[in-house]
Amino acid sequence: MRKLLAIAWLDFKMGFADKSELIFFLVLPVIFTLILAATMSGGGSSDGDNRYTLPVADEDASALSSQLTALLAESDVVRPVARTRAEAEALVKDGKVAAALIIPTGFGEALMAGRVSDLTLTQAPNDTRALAVEQAVRAAADRVSNAVLAATASVAEAERIRPFADAAARRAYFQQAMAMAQELLANPPARAETTYAPEVIRTSANAAEQSSVGQLVTWVSIPLIGVAAIFIDERRQGTLRRLLAMPVGREIILGGKIGGRLIHGMVQMALLIVFGALVLGVNWGRSPLALALMMLAFALAFVALGVLVGTVAKTPSQANWMAISSGMLMAALGGAWWPLEITPQVYQQVVRIFPTTWAMAGFSDIVVRGQGVGGILPEAGVLLAFAAVFFGLGFWRLRYE
Repeated sequence: MRKLLAIAWLDFKMGFADKSELIFFLVLPVIFTLILAATMSGGGSSDGDNRYTLPVADEDASALSSQLTALLAESDVVRPVARTRAEAEALVKDGKVAAALIIPTGFGEALMAGRVSDLTLTQAPNDTRALAVEQAVRAAADRVSNAVLAATASVAEAERIRPFADAAARRAYFQQAMAMAQELLANPPARAETTYAPEVIRTSANAAEQSSVGQLVTWVSIPLIGVAAIFIDERRQGTLRRLLAMPVGREIILGGKIGGRLIHGMVQMALLIVFGALVLGVNWGRSPLALALMMLAFALAFVALGVLVGTVAKTPSQANWMAISSGMLMAALGGAWWPLEITPQVYQQVVRIFPTTWAMAGFSDIVVRGQGVGGILPEAGVLLAFAAVFFGLGFWRLRYE
């Protein structure tokens, strides 16, 4: 065991002989994690406002439409920004926002007359954020319409008791009743208090969680597969053959080479997890034991794939190209770059052939759904099965000279 660990540690240190390796080890993963977290957050502003951006095209420009926009600005969910109809619809079409609100001409007049006035909320297809935006818009619209109804009823009752002197007096009374109704709706005498269970099961990750988990899977899988280049390079230079001539078992030498790359992957994952927790506020620590198990299963599956790739590629440069291209492709298809929840069900089933899909599911079970060891055993088990198959094929095909 001491010899195995010595070989593994030596290979780990040799991986950083070229200082440029640090760029791929930590710098690029951190940069891409930050970029994707900001991109997927729905347009949060630079002042720390993480609410979903809601383009609002106010074509009515009335007092009531202005009140609706003001109520939306008080929301904890959306941040309204003024846009024209064309601009708002283009933002939705380009996927830059989850939804856009159009306040049509005549909105305020229809409410004042007691008629139905429809708002147009254009939503991006398959965007899980759109439901939260819709609920926020409905809540604000209900407050405006309920305030109008209450003020109108108050004016009618006051006029029945004593007619107003003129239209100006009627208007002033309506404005006063409207203000009182809005205040009561904002601070109702009866309230429903919502409490949450300690463990709330969510089905989708927020922007920070998706980015932190996804970029970990993307950037760690590539160097793990890159163990292929080490085997090819040492075989071409004859160092692997000379190592095998030493009084050390073949399994010790192979285990040391693979162990060095496993240490590399585990250290890289640990650093990215710490970064995600401290900088993005991602809760990676729900179950340390489950996290450790997922990290190990993920690392084993991809280093095993690297061993198999090392039996297919002919040169170190070819092995590196295969590691980068396969790692990026599987990460993208497996849900590391966008949530699988927004894809068709058929697609979600097809991509289960990739180990990245199971890695994303397992890490997301911990981070998003708060699962422990029992919850991630299926994903970890599948990854270990991938590792067994890849190691079996790789060792069967592996040439030592």
